[in-house]
This record gives sequence, C-alpha cells and structure tokens, in this order.
Amino acid sequence: MTSNHHISIEQAAETVGAKKVEVTVCGDQAIIQMLTYAEGIGWFAQKTITVEADMLDLLADQFAAARGKIEREGDSILSAEVLEF
Repeated sequence: MTSNHHISIEQAAETVGAKKVEVTVCGDQAIIQMLTYAEGIGWFAQKTITVEADMLDLLADQFAAARGKIEREGDSILSAEVLEF
C-alpha cells in the first residue's frame, strides 16, 4: 500500500487573495498544486503538475535559477540609470 505525504505552503496576500502551494508525495511522484481561495467557493486548484521523482532535483535547480535571476534583475532595476527624453 502506498502512503501519501502532504506539505502545504500558504501566502496571504490581501490585494490578490489567499494563495497556497500544496505538494503531495504519492509513491515515486510529487503532485504540486497551486491553489487560490475565493469567498463562497473555498480553496480550488489553479494549476496541477505531477513530477516524477527523478525530475525533482532538476525542478529544484530551475526554481533556484529563477529565484537568482529575479533577485539579480530586481537589484539592477533599482540601480538603473534614468535617461531623459
């Protein structure tokens, strides 16, 4: 019998609404869901992706690369020179 493990990460954003990411491990797969909360509906899935175990490290590397790029571009935007027309 396969056991499932569940992880939930929540972000409360007042202007956008509540969002969370849930990861369920089922056998040799991770099921990743991006959920949004709406009044009257509750939590509902916006996107779902199933990742095989052998792809998890590659996915983690891609997330790390994306975070690094966002952080670098954020720094360069703050220090950018403004050109007048």
